[in-house]
Amino acid sequence: MTDPQARCGACLSHPPAWDHLFAISAYYDPLPQLIHAFKYQQAFELALPFAQQLSERIPRPAPVLLPVPLHWRRRWQRGFNQSLHLAWALADHLDTQVVDHYLVRNRHTAPQQGLSRQARLSNLKNAFAIRGKLPNTHVAIVDDVVTTGQTVSQLCRLLRRAGAKTIDIYCLARTDLP
Repeated sequence: MTDPQARCGACLSHPPAWDHLFAISAYYDPLPQLIHAFKYQQAFELALPFAQQLSERIPRPAPVLLPVPLHWRRRWQRGFNQSLHLAWALADHLDTQVVDHYLVRNRHTAPQQGLSRQARLSNLKNAFAIRGKLPNTHVAIVDDVVTTGQTVSQLCRLLRRAGAKTIDIYCLARTDLP
């Protein structure tokens, strides 16, 4: 949901693990091409306009931004973590801080793109961990695209167990979540 007041019927009957999800838009043109360039072609300059547009949709920013972590192998292959770059740009617009060492991907997984919903869930089982003390009880997970919501749901479960009271999701685009 991009509007914190609106909840679909599915979200009312089966609430998501997060409190609010803010996105620039649904996964429609031209966003897929721009996100692909940002993520796979190192178009770092896109982080700034993405952050500007996304920040305009967030009425009460979380004090702490937690980028979705990449496993060290994927980060080495790609050369950077796109969620971290987006979080840094967002932090400037929202006057918040980025904590990039709290969430850890402790298991290398297959890319989520192209996997079925069930395969995504099993692919991420025990893939994440937390390190240290929760930096704040209101946090936001920063990701590029939320498709089935499995990645952010796994992270939300960890954060709730660690004491998070409010969890927002800040992403560039989202597909129609079930």
